[in-house]
Amino acid sequence: MANILQANCMTCRMKSDIFNTLNDSELHRVNDCRVSIKYHQGEIIFKQGSPCHDFVCVTSGLVKLYLEGEGDRRIIIGFARPVDYIFVPGAFSDKRHHFTAVACEETTACLVEVDIIQDLLKTNQEFASSFMTKVSEQAIQLFDQLTSFTQKQMPGRMAEVLICLSQKIYQSNPFITSLSRQDIADMSGMTKESAIRIMKTFKDDGLILAEGNSIEILDFAKLETISRNG
Repeated sequence: MANILQANCMTCRMKSDIFNTLNDSELHRVNDCRVSIKYHQGEIIFKQGSPCHDFVCVTSGLVKLYLEGEGDRRIIIGFARPVDYIFVPGAFSDKRHHFTAVACEETTACLVEVDIIQDLLKTNQEFASSFMTKVSEQAIQLFDQLTSFTQKQMPGRMAEVLICLSQKIYQSNPFITSLSRQDIADMSGMTKESAIRIMKTFKDDGLILAEGNSIEILDFAKLETISRNG
């Protein structure tokens, strides 16, 4: 089960930069309706189709976001790292979550009542502008992913995923991932068997070194060429 933690927005150093646009009174409002929770690896933060009550800001760990389809198929549409917030479009429409969020590792997040965020968007123009900038960035990322799924062959998609993991998610090379091979397959829109096969090909060709949860990109240039050419 998730654990409730003690925290304070006024002194927190791990809050999203959009909250820097709030004055002390507004920040106190957020703090008064906020709860900080610790999630264990594999624990669901919210599930697709469930009621949408809270705005989630990740303060530590890693969260995967995925769409649930027929036959238990999943497509990972993104990740949230410190100090990302998870945009929930249902908060502004049907009050439902349209994807699932799960902790990939030990994770902490602050949950703020959606009603408070909506009020601040109406009354604080700078906050609204920062919020919409973040939303736009997330939308562009989804468009790029859709383009990759529809226009690239499997090696190109896998190359793109590995580069993303190294440069954007873990920001390290080599990196230790908490993601399973199934997760990596879900990121690239292919079966687990296909993902493992392509990663083995990349390893045999000297592009990557993959041992257990450790992955190292040995030839960024060639991997970027494969990603770009699809």
